[in-house]
Amino acid sequence: MKFIGIDIGTTTITGLVYDLERKTILHSNTADNLVSSHLSSEEWERQQDPDEIFLQVEDILNNLIAWEPEVLGIGLTGQMHGIVYVDLKGKHVSPLYTWQDGRGSLAMEDSHSYADYLSEHSGYTVAPGYGLVTHFYNLRNGLVPASAVSFCTIADYVALRLTGTVVPLIDPTQAAGMGCYNFELNDFDKVAIAAAGLDPAMLPKVVPSGAVIGLTNQGIPVHASLGDNQASFLGSVPHPEETVLMNIGTGSQLSVLLPEYSGTVRGMEVRPYPGGGVLMVGAALSGGKSYALLESFFRQLIRSYTGEEPTDVYSLMDQLLRIEPNEARGLRVSPRFLGTRTDPDVRGTVKGITLDNFTPGSLTHAFLQGMIDELYAFFRVLEEKMVKPFKLLIGSGNALRANPELCTKAQITFGLPLKLSDAPEEAAVGAALCAAVGSGQIASFREAGQFISSYRTVENNDDEEEELQLPPSAEKINELMRKYSLSYPQKATLEQIIVQPGQAIGPFRLGMTEAEIGISARNYPMHYNVEYDEAGLASFIEIAEPGEEWSCRYRDMDLFRTTAKKLIADLDQESPYDRKYAETGCTYLFSSLGLTLWRSSELTEEEMCSEEFKALPADIQEDELRHLYFEAVAVMRIKENIKP
Repeated sequence: MKFIGIDIGTTTITGLVYDLERKTILHSNTADNLVSSHLSSEEWERQQDPDEIFLQVEDILNNLIAWEPEVLGIGLTGQMHGIVYVDLKGKHVSPLYTWQDGRGSLAMEDSHSYADYLSEHSGYTVAPGYGLVTHFYNLRNGLVPASAVSFCTIADYVALRLTGTVVPLIDPTQAAGMGCYNFELNDFDKVAIAAAGLDPAMLPKVVPSGAVIGLTNQGIPVHASLGDNQASFLGSVPHPEETVLMNIGTGSQLSVLLPEYSGTVRGMEVRPYPGGGVLMVGAALSGGKSYALLESFFRQLIRSYTGEEPTDVYSLMDQLLRIEPNEARGLRVSPRFLGTRTDPDVRGTVKGITLDNFTPGSLTHAFLQGMIDELYAFFRVLEEKMVKPFKLLIGSGNALRANPELCTKAQITFGLPLKLSDAPEEAAVGAALCAAVGSGQIASFREAGQFISSYRTVENNDDEEEELQLPPSAEKINELMRKYSLSYPQKATLEQIIVQPGQAIGPFRLGMTEAEIGISARNYPMHYNVEYDEAGLASFIEIAEPGEEWSCRYRDMDLFRTTAKKLIADLDQESPYDRKYAETGCTYLFSSLGLTLWRSSELTEEEMCSEEFKALPADIQEDELRHLYFEAVAVMRIKENIKP
């Protein structure tokens, strides 16, 4: 049982043949989306040519069918939110206005943006880049083609062309991506849309996910396209109820499946999921473009300094990451360079610059951490709504797969194990699985996870003795490293203990019984202390400094190897510590985080410089220096009072 999946992305187009019985990709073909925004005349416009996109898809599809002529169906997915207008014959009469198009954020006569106006008058929050906002702007500015009778996504337009049909049909996942979608109706809210001044007759018809649109010239069924976010989830997550999906590509998204619609969550989008349920989605517009922006900065810098065009800047950035392993050293980057869905005017920032941390390596670390932090903010909101904790973080998207350091930061920040799918293009796999469900070969969308291939666990390989693998441009990179006085670092050999404030330290989780704590401690030979509540469940967990072989980390901070002064300053910005606590200086309580740090005595840098300290014997001085650092870390239930 073989199905084709096509993913029409913003920068690449992927087609593959997926074998359900073998749970594997038989053939795959990825090409750069060569359609640029050359049609655009304004800085805020993002347009592409639908005909050129279709020709690329058709070429990929013909190759796949030549390899596997017995495929049972074709599933489609692609960039969401964008629209293309079509006429009575089903042909495009406009460019594709992509999801990155900014016309919806422009001001109207009354200073409202078009997105704000449509949101206010429809009663639905509709962000810039959403199809209905784009259509509203075009309607108000006379840009809707006279021959246009409807509009649809680029993936649904390709379905029209492949089948020769003339009426665009879209499923709920794509309809919601246009805006003003009603979960109770499973359709557009046409009354609200009309009240906002738009003609509902222009809307494409909504059909069930996986519905057959028509047949190709070869007689192969073509199924209604899925939104790329839902397709990635379908093609990546075997156990949806306990899994968080993180996708970092051109943009980035964090997605969690809930069994039913229960209202909105601030800062997150609610999207229908094929077969029922909703995806809670936190979407960041910049995503992988943030790292590309930094690469462009380094490229320009090197070109200006050397007079030569660098050949592989990303490899040089990898070297910078290794020179300063996992250290942003207080430098913080907010990568909202394209704004956000809810605030298009906000922009990225770089903060916390000191005389010590403004280095290329720290800046590179800070960019990666900022990309993760933007998604982690959505995760924190979701955690407050969930009854059961998440157990797994699944990563998708080429940015995660190509950058091990980004994966490491994700694991440390989220405090969850991260796994990457063996399939490099999860959205295309999800499109193939959608076609399989639509054809009846898979009983339901909930059962599609049984047909996903194995996963690759992201592990810390620091303990492996291996030589640094240089890319083909090694000579040039070495030349640049010598020029900038960079050197290759020694590989670290530390085992990591991940601290999750309010939840866990390493294997020890709040809410465990004493027996479960004992089992978890078998492979962690360190001193720990646990307090239990009346029900016999762990309510306070503390570990002592575990020794040189271990690294105890919260996000990008080593809790035992960062000076207490710096650690407190960094944490205090995230969540102020309790100033009323009696032992400030030795004990710091972050009650809203669920974290406590302790040292037996306080030592300041001023005391180190005193004559009294300098007069101490060398061995005593060395012993006293440990008081610059914390000696124990504890987690407790958030807002629970800890008695001294």
